[in-house]
Amino acid sequence: EQFHAHNIINISDDRQQSSQAGVESGAVGSGNGNKESVDQSIIGYEEPILLTQSTHSFLFTEPTCSMPFLFALGIVAISYTCLILALFNNIAEDNSSRNFFNVPVGVTLDVKIAQYLSLLIGLIMEEEIPESLYLLRMISKETLRNKTPNLKFGKFVFSACVRIMMGYLFYLNMFTVVAQATAVIDMFYDVLALQFLQQVDDIVFKLARWDVFGKRLKRASTKKCFRAEFEKLPFVRRKKMTIFVKVVYIINLCGLMAGMTVVSIRQRRGDYHCNSITVN
Repeated sequence: EQFHAHNIINISDDRQQSSQAGVESGAVGSGNGNKESVDQSIIGYEEPILLTQSTHSFLFTEPTCSMPFLFALGIVAISYTCLILALFNNIAEDNSSRNFFNVPVGVTLDVKIAQYLSLLIGLIMEEEIPESLYLLRMISKETLRNKTPNLKFGKFVFSACVRIMMGYLFYLNMFTVVAQATAVIDMFYDVLALQFLQQVDDIVFKLARWDVFGKRLKRASTKKCFRAEFEKLPFVRRKKMTIFVKVVYIINLCGLMAGMTVVSIRQRRGDYHCNSITVN
């Protein structure tokens, strides 16, 4: 009986040790699981690389001279025409060689602060330039051909160039209306109005997907190429383009701020005062 009781005690001790070992291993396993989850949370989530859902994309997703292609050209012409008319109207009034942008003689301090803030906000809101450069950086000729064989890379670059030029035309208009501003709220309204002209293509694309402009435009806006996820290029291949995009963004910011600084200095010196008065 003593021998039998001794065996029972040994068996219970072994079970306790095995259970403790299992708890420790489970704790280690849960710790590793937490570490993996933490590592995944550190990595984060990267959005897939997709084509821009805009009528500008019809310039390379649709055949030349097709109805969606010509429709996209019409939207481009409307946006460019509105921006050019706005620029011409702002510059043409009482223009002189000494005051090309029709800058007022002087403004109050609150307007001056709002001018710099408006340029910064407009730079952030403008999306044509950074998005076009992003797509050119991420989608190479080989990637576009492998994922969407029917699309031509030359037309893809042409569409990006159209958007980039529109972005710089927006910058020129924005700088003009900000430099001419004499009231804070009017300045913000003008910048928002210019930004709306750049969003016409996005709005029209959504309307086309809702079958507002007919079946052909709906088919063009719901093609598989707009849902295709492009593979991210290796960092070595996109490194130079990444640096170029950052440099362009910094140059745009410095250019706008430097131009506004020059305008402020000339206002303080009285360069925009009239030299003579003619009385009839």
